[in-house]
Amino acid sequence: TAMVISRLPIRSGMILGLVPLPVHFFLSLELSHQLAALTLVLIAGVYLGYAFKDGRPGVITTELLAALGFAGAAWLGLNGFPVLIIVALVAHGIWDLLHHNLVETDIPRWYIPFCAAVDWVLAACLVASWTFGF
Repeated sequence: TAMVISRLPIRSGMILGLVPLPVHFFLSLELSHQLAALTLVLIAGVYLGYAFKDGRPGVITTELLAALGFAGAAWLGLNGFPVLIIVALVAHGIWDLLHHNLVETDIPRWYIPFCAAVDWVLAACLVASWTFGF
């Protein structure tokens, strides 16, 4: 599976971004918000794992601050501002792309477009689900 993802990162990310959508159909809006917030925190945590693998204190600090920012957006999303979960997923896709040249965490190159695709497809699906109920 990892080999397919590394060879086709954008397509794989788009597919993975769609995977949670059917689950949201069967959840109340409140539970859907909770699942999306949890997913956001887990996605942001992956970079923190790569930072600890990298081992450099500056990288760990940068990724920790970013992860805390995304966790804060998830918390705010659960406390009256669910649109912030979607905004944070879009922002995380931008954060992914920044890892190509500006943020120097030791991450496999294929992971960056993969994660951006997951973030943006998931955000679009949540907009559709929360706005139109599908």
